[in-house]
Amino acid sequence: MEKTRDINARVKALLLDARTRETRKLPAEFDMVDMPLEGVAAYWLSLKKVLVEKKKPNLLATEAAHTREAYVRHLLELCTSSLDAASIRCFAAVKKKVILADLQRKFVLMAIAILGIADNENPQKVMVRFLSKFPISPVFEKQVFEVAQLIIANLENASFNHRKFLALNLRMKPEAMLIVLVVFCMLVRRKGAGGLDPFLQHVRCNYFNEGLTLIKDGFDKDFIKYRLNLQKREILEETELKMDMSVELALALIRQVTYDDMYLIARSYMLS
Repeated sequence: MEKTRDINARVKALLLDARTRETRKLPAEFDMVDMPLEGVAAYWLSLKKVLVEKKKPNLLATEAAHTREAYVRHLLELCTSSLDAASIRCFAAVKKKVILADLQRKFVLMAIAILGIADNENPQKVMVRFLSKFPISPVFEKQVFEVAQLIIANLENASFNHRKFLALNLRMKPEAMLIVLVVFCMLVRRKGAGGLDPFLQHVRCNYFNEGLTLIKDGFDKDFIKYRLNLQKREILEETELKMDMSVELALALIRQVTYDDMYLIARSYMLS
């Protein structure tokens, strides 16, 4: 009997350890892509709590002025405007479409880079694939390679700002992302996938990091492509769900819905 309890306890512990959702590292600041659904709900519920307990009428305007999360900032600005609920919902949907399209393009650019790295492809060919994803090229190809070569030439320079010029995240502009991805492709071409290791501390995108991990673990290109496409779709769908929930919770805030009812709204978007 004691052995049965022991094995059950061990299996339960292993199952808990295997779950990544609760243990994954939270972003340093509010980020709609990386923040779990529960974290987004907690943000809106915390605003409700402050409004109830501290009676701060300008709280939403203050939050809008200080948050760097683009969708949340726009939603807060809509909620502090003179627009009615239907208009707020309409323009929040427009903003959602714009942001999701931008994210889609950035994930595609990173996937092109990852697959180019997996194939050890010439960075110039990778660049052509990058530019094919834009109706009009946002950068001049020649200048991109000049900047990339200058960055690589100064990687060992102590005064070079690695944090600024090797940063990779979803908030950067597509043209800035192109340059960093070209640098990474050139580095791998010269030093192999491990050549990026010293600079991954500046990458703030799990999608790109996990793609590199698949390459290092020896998975073939077809599987990596399949996994990247699947992950992109899941991230975008989950982000859209968080945006939809945010709209309803924000509207509940300005309608002065009770905390308990807001909690019930949030739970509607969750399994439990």
